[in-house]
Amino acid sequence: MLPKKVKAEIVMWVMRRRVYHYALKHVIPYIRFSTYYTSLRGWKYQVGYALLQPGDFILTIDKKKLTTFLIPGEFSHAAFCRSKGSDGDWEISEMTHSDFTKSYFFDICKESDRVVICRCPDWDGEYLDKMIERDMSFSDQPYDNMFDLKSDALSCSEHIYKLDPENRLKVSTADVIGIGSQYVSPTGLWNAENKIVVWDSDDCDPPLYFPN
Repeated sequence: MLPKKVKAEIVMWVMRRRVYHYALKHVIPYIRFSTYYTSLRGWKYQVGYALLQPGDFILTIDKKKLTTFLIPGEFSHAAFCRSKGSDGDWEISEMTHSDFTKSYFFDICKESDRVVICRCPDWDGEYLDKMIERDMSFSDQPYDNMFDLKSDALSCSEHIYKLDPENRLKVSTADVIGIGSQYVSPTGLWNAENKIVVWDSDDCDPPLYFPN
């Protein structure tokens, strides 16, 4: 087994190559090993959407997407709910290969096999208002191909982490993939100490009725 330092040097060498940056932005996100829909639609979508609130963060995985095989952990993407329905121009802010992306919960679900809505009990009131305002300040930021927390660029999970400057979510920034620096992944958000799981599409039964 390679020493951790050597592994980090190899990983960083690959990440500095021009072909790596091109593939991450223009090739890998578009490769999916199925031409059919993901499984998350219909009543499952309706139940999740009924529970969604502004300030929630969302973790997802599409098990047939190449990205999933390259990102270690239980989840491959994270996004932030800043509004819902008619409360704003868009519902979900996320960092993707297209940089800062304005989406809706429907967009998240149609590209996922599993969606989990999470909530931090200490993101409340004035603090949450500041997070939503801070989210707007990230609208011109590029995607972080190097996964460097010190960079102004943002990956999907860094976006969530940096919305919470006091780290009330209690996310670990330990280097779990061997890049030689602090790192936050979607699974790192899942493992945060101060989160509540509001809804998990993998653990969802058909409702007797749909809540309004």
